[in-house]
Amino acid sequence: MLLAATILSALVALVFLLAGAQKLLLRPQVTANLLRLGVGSTMTRTIGVLETAGALGLVAGLLWRPIAVAAAAGLTLLLIGAIGYHVRARDFAHRRHRSHAAAPVLLAVVAATTTMTLLLTP
Repeated sequence: MLLAATILSALVALVFLLAGAQKLLLRPQVTANLLRLGVGSTMTRTIGVLETAGALGLVAGLLWRPIAVAAAAGLTLLLIGAIGYHVRARDFAHRRHRSHAAAPVLLAVVAATTTMTLLLTP
């Protein structure tokens, strides 16, 4: 199970490092969708900082597991908030925006699975 926890942590860290960097740099493709959801540039950068910090926490957690557990749990909570924004915008009902709304759901499941795997690994 240690191998699974390590692989999940590394993959989630990579995804969130890339996603966080996109938000920190205010890439137009990312900010356009976030603006549609009512997220301004300051909040976008804050989300980018949190995603990057979560990714770095997962990497640091390879040396000390409690940091990885906290990082994975924090990313899960961040994604639950993202799902809430998509629900409020009714993205799940609109075919055009459904893929944008499905991404945080999938990532939340992966982040939560990572959290549980880290917790259950001896």
